[in-house]
Amino acid sequence: MLKKQDEIIFQGLATFQYPKPHLEQYPTPPDLAVKFLNLAYEDIKDKVVFDLGCGTGILSIGSAILGARMVVGVDIDILALKVAKKNLEAVRGIYGELKVYFVNADIRELKFRADTVVMNPPFGMQRKGADRDFIVKAIEGSKVVWTLLGVDSDPFLERLSKIYGFKFEKMGNFILSIKRSMKFHKREIYRTRVSIYRLTIPT
Repeated sequence: MLKKQDEIIFQGLATFQYPKPHLEQYPTPPDLAVKFLNLAYEDIKDKVVFDLGCGTGILSIGSAILGARMVVGVDIDILALKVAKKNLEAVRGIYGELKVYFVNADIRELKFRADTVVMNPPFGMQRKGADRDFIVKAIEGSKVVWTLLGVDSDPFLERLSKIYGFKFEKMGNFILSIKRSMKFHKREIYRTRVSIYRLTIPT
């Protein structure tokens, strides 16, 4: 399990230099990433894990530290992946060689097989349906999905589950703190409530 010292190390990781609003590039805060990954521990350890919309790589790197057999982080933004690779290199001196690979791809065109998907996808605030695209792709390619979504997204998942046949469980509500990073932001820190969900796909 990840500890407080891991969270402190994650705080030193680089984040988006020029975040893109249309991609909703908000980094997963270290404290929330640790809570998220520890909840998902049993579905990560010794598993093949994909991180869809991996951004700067915190969930990918954390999954590898937790003992994933292999982690593949996927993102459409090549600049974000450059930061993710630097972050991976930065922690190698602490954790040793981690089996993390970063891939530049549009998740809508991706075909993959994994045991588990972990992700902090767009919530569909800038592009309607972006959250749906990520959920659908994740359940197509894996057995278990762990995802952050807007708080109390049960109705949204209920509708999708009737179409795609997955089951879901809300694992808790949390606070996502976002530092001012976009031109349209007026406050130094935004705090919004999010929910963590576990989705399972019948075999």
